Amino acid sequence: MAKPKNREKQPETTEQTSPISPSRIGAQFDAVSARIETVPAWLRTTLCMALVLIIGLMMYFAGHDKPPHAFWDENYHVTSAQRYIDGIAHMETHPPLGKLLIAAGEALTGANADIDKSALVRDKYISGDNLPEGFSFAGMRFMPSLFGAFAAVMFFGLMFALTDNRFIALLLSSLYLFENAFIVHFRAVHLDSFQMFFCLGALWLFVRLWKREGAIPWQQYAALGALCGLGIMVKVNAALLLALFPVLYFKDAGARAGLSLAGHARHFLTKSGAATAALAIVALVVFGLHGLIADQSPSPRDPAGQKDLAHMSATYKDYVNLHQSMTPSVLFAISRDYFNFMQVDNKGVPKLDVCKPGENGSHPMNWPAMNKTINYRWDSANGMTRYVQLVGNQFSWYLGLAAVLLSLLTIANHRLFKMPMGEKRSYQLIEVFTGLYVLFMLLHLYLGAQRVMYLYHYFIGLLISYILIVLNWQHLCDFHGFTLRKRTAIAAGFTAAIIASSLFFLPLSNHWPLTKQQCEARNIFSNVVSCQ
Repeated sequence: MAKPKNREKQPETTEQTSPISPSRIGAQFDAVSARIETVPAWLRTTLCMALVLIIGLMMYFAGHDKPPHAFWDENYHVTSAQRYIDGIAHMETHPPLGKLLIAAGEALTGANADIDKSALVRDKYISGDNLPEGFSFAGMRFMPSLFGAFAAVMFFGLMFALTDNRFIALLLSSLYLFENAFIVHFRAVHLDSFQMFFCLGALWLFVRLWKREGAIPWQQYAALGALCGLGIMVKVNAALLLALFPVLYFKDAGARAGLSLAGHARHFLTKSGAATAALAIVALVVFGLHGLIADQSPSPRDPAGQKDLAHMSATYKDYVNLHQSMTPSVLFAISRDYFNFMQVDNKGVPKLDVCKPGENGSHPMNWPAMNKTINYRWDSANGMTRYVQLVGNQFSWYLGLAAVLLSLLTIANHRLFKMPMGEKRSYQLIEVFTGLYVLFMLLHLYLGAQRVMYLYHYFIGLLISYILIVLNWQHLCDFHGFTLRKRTAIAAGFTAAIIASSLFFLPLSNHWPLTKQQCEARNIFSNVVSCQ
């Protein structure tokens, strides 16, 4: 009897056995997602925020006292902060809040409590060679670096409000966490990390209110006004965010349906009054603190004192010379004199001169392409050079520029050629933030015609372009019906590229040593650093 032939065992398909097959990865993704959903929502949010804060502290706060040398505007801001510590009345180019916070960090840490810092208050600028012996930047840089780290949490909140997904918001937070230009500039005695923190808070609240169903209470308008006011009290160009109020008010039109003319008037006065009052209260509190802390007359023998006294009214002088009480009339005089000083001081800033050798200024139209990076400092020894270079994350900047162009194209297609908008809410926010970006550029084109401006003046515009990255990504995913799995994969790909680009340029941000060959490698896509 013939034996039956042995049948060869058919191999299982690759999809069934491979641990990296799409179906296996998808099943694992779904299983992990289901397990995560069992964790309470508040705990998931807290854990994400904690992770963002830890990474933020590593990127923005760790090593903030290095290099131990002054660079760029630190030579100005350390003198302003020290005047607050010594209680000397003064006025500066920017509103008081940022310098008050810098001074608070120096006072809290006591980093230079045992050295004579009188040299810091004699003039409004001090060279690095004239800093007191043994001076540490750990205190002066404490608050800017800390706010830079905490702003990452605000950015996560904004991403969560835009995407309604914690994990994707966590991935997209890499846009802020690994932005090299933010890292190098925020970790110094500069004002921009404070402004970024408050601007992010305002934008986060705006998006949440935009997505809110039903009427928006006047208290929320007041909260938004307060956040905008805090940003303005650091640098005045944050006034750009005031454009959000009419947008929010017209979005809130559904709550005014059926109102009489008198009802519409009351509604407008209530909402606009709440925002205006909150902004005014913030400004008065900041200038009140400025006057109460810096209540001693400046010395007429010092160059700084001479400049400040020349712009002080009789009321302000009486307050600091006769030690009068802080009254509404005194507060008004201090605020008025301070703003007058700001106007005069800004008029003295030179204009952009592209023919000037070593000109670090740049035209606003060149900012989106990261043109004209700035070398803040370099130190060479033993064939290696350490840089402090204002250079951004190239991948993120170019992606942001692409998002701006795509936004303009999307709006033109819908408005001019009646193309379908897709998911309505995402498209509307694209219009809102594209309009805000255009307004930002117009404002800074005007300012750029009045005085020289620098690449870091683009930071608010860069933030808006990053928001447009997320909105366009979400809009395209909605338009094409991508599943959560595909959305997460795309976001993860973006994150990997952002981190890789950031790490490539991190030596320029962190004052790490590079050979000339290693430095030149950073110029592979565009010239971002002059290698020594």
